[in-house]
Amino acid sequence: MPASARALLHGARATGRVWRSFPPPPADARRRVAYVGWSGNGNLGDDAMIAAHRLLLPGWDVVQVPNHAGLTRLTDAALRRVSVVCLGGGTLVLNGHFRETLERLLRAAPDAPRVVLGVGVEDLGFREGRRAGVGAEVEAWRPLLTQFDRVRVRGPLSAGTLDSTGIEAVVTGDPALALPPQSPAAHGLATGTTAGTRVGVNFGVTDDLWGGDHAAFRATVVAAVGRLVAAGHQVALLATTTEDHAHLTRVAAECRAAGTPVQGPNAVTLAALDTALAGCAVVVGEKLHALVLAARLGIPTLALEYRPKCRDFQLSVGRGDRVLRTSDLDVDTLVAFVTAGLAAAPTERAPLRAAVQERTTALGHAAEQMRLAMAVAA
Repeated sequence: MPASARALLHGARATGRVWRSFPPPPADARRRVAYVGWSGNGNLGDDAMIAAHRLLLPGWDVVQVPNHAGLTRLTDAALRRVSVVCLGGGTLVLNGHFRETLERLLRAAPDAPRVVLGVGVEDLGFREGRRAGVGAEVEAWRPLLTQFDRVRVRGPLSAGTLDSTGIEAVVTGDPALALPPQSPAAHGLATGTTAGTRVGVNFGVTDDLWGGDHAAFRATVVAAVGRLVAAGHQVALLATTTEDHAHLTRVAAECRAAGTPVQGPNAVTLAALDTALAGCAVVVGEKLHALVLAARLGIPTLALEYRPKCRDFQLSVGRGDRVLRTSDLDVDTLVAFVTAGLAAAPTERAPLRAAVQERTTALGHAAEQMRLAMAVAA
């Protein structure tokens, strides 16, 4: 097989649907919903968000759209079979890659209803690395978003960014909040009948972050973990992506070699993550969905804001004061941040559960509105 063909096949497999992209819908699905997102790529957050869409849209066949630009000629005919276009979860808006995917889909299915449950928006003030060109995307996204029945977003920062560009949006929440516990151990947390004792710590491989210094950030977190363990706390390393699992496995080995016992990382499945979360009193998280998936279980979240999307989510559940930007980190500051979060956790669980319930209610109502808009295709 030529190298170019192998590369194309590899990219297709990464979407989770190889050449079977958009197969005939199952008998129990009324219609096909084409979902723009990033599921099937070893990221639990993206997988949780599409699972939440499927949960909230029963009877519809919600299928990930292939993202690889090279698949255009292979999928255009199949894309015409879709009945509904769904801009999925994740920080998609003002991202050029997802714009190109959405444009291709809208051209192929011009008459399909357009719906969105709770999308994230890139922050115009974040110009690190590949996000340096976000501002140039505004004019390209505006006509796309005006085609949707209503623009629903993850959090207040996302809504504010769109408002500044003349697009009205309503905050519903991160779709993954609607996903129920995926392991028996996590059910007690979600209802408030149990609480963990460990400090869950998530950090990993990123493409862009505030400050841009990955090595310094990693060293700071590892040193803070050592200090927390020395102070008598149990630490569990939490993985939400396959890349981060490999990274955290190396971190765990380094910690143990230095005499710092840590638990984890968990296997990269939703059930394994929920089982690990069940033992946590708080979660200190860099990755957005380490925060989201913990918060949905009522675990107080302490965000290491590597990109504005982490603050966006924390604000959406009333935890905007529990955010520390990666560019502002040092070991003492991080240890104090976690220690304060642990002390406050017993009184913050109930307000967090109430805030999450408000978000899940909003997501449920949004899904009802989406189904009404989608009914013309049924």
